[in-house]
Amino acid sequence: MKKTLSFIGMILLLTCNLGIAEEITIVGTGSGMSLLKSLGEAFTAKNPDVRIIVPDSIGSGGGIKAVGNDENVLGRVGRMIKEKEKSLGLTYLPIFKMPIVFFVNKKVGIKDLSTEQICGMYSGKIEKWSDVGGPTGNKIRLIRREDGDSSLQVLQDSFPGFKAITISEKSKTTYKDPETLEAAQNIDDTIAFGTNIEAKQYNVDIISINGKKASDEDYPYLGELALVFKEKNKTGNIQKFIEFCTSTDAHEVIKKGGGLPLK
Repeated sequence: MKKTLSFIGMILLLTCNLGIAEEITIVGTGSGMSLLKSLGEAFTAKNPDVRIIVPDSIGSGGGIKAVGNDENVLGRVGRMIKEKEKSLGLTYLPIFKMPIVFFVNKKVGIKDLSTEQICGMYSGKIEKWSDVGGPTGNKIRLIRREDGDSSLQVLQDSFPGFKAITISEKSKTTYKDPETLEAAQNIDDTIAFGTNIEAKQYNVDIISINGKKASDEDYPYLGELALVFKEKNKTGNIQKFIEFCTSTDAHEVIKKGGGLPLK
């Protein structure tokens, strides 16, 4: 009996000495997930007692609801808080910019398109890749996101002519970033749009627009990833992580991951 108690005591002592890392889970949008994970890893490298968890997407709305209902203390969103969500009393804090890009299947072989060409393609007026310098005879396969998607909203707000078009009924609608990118990666002749951050993780060609690349400081089509939280929860390691994400220490991680630091 004494030996058993002694063994249990040793286990408890070892557990206390090793320590168990605090876990901070950030729920919400699929946009910018890979970069947020990289920021979490960089933060943990400086704070080994804290682990940042970025689970699969539940959407910006899901993240806002979870934090607003005190199911989680931190959320991640790719859009502003809506009027009907403001009663939840959340703080909205942008942490980096997300270039919204168009990308194509590798076999297309196109590297640059104009704003007029892209609007023509998504409206259905341009149906073949040969009309924009691509493979002869191949029909363009359009992939779009659902109404209300944050990347689509950025394009409608800032991409010349995009808001005025009606997206072709022949387009395929996808509902999550991985679904969009897997389709563009695996289906010949496809074009799609989403964040540069996630597109860099897949075997697709990211298109420059009128010669502008997503890495250019003056690239004009930008969304942002923001954290949402209640002020009462901005304490301890949560506050340290929030401050890290908005500090100059995070800038290199953000650039390497395909985002743009806030100025």
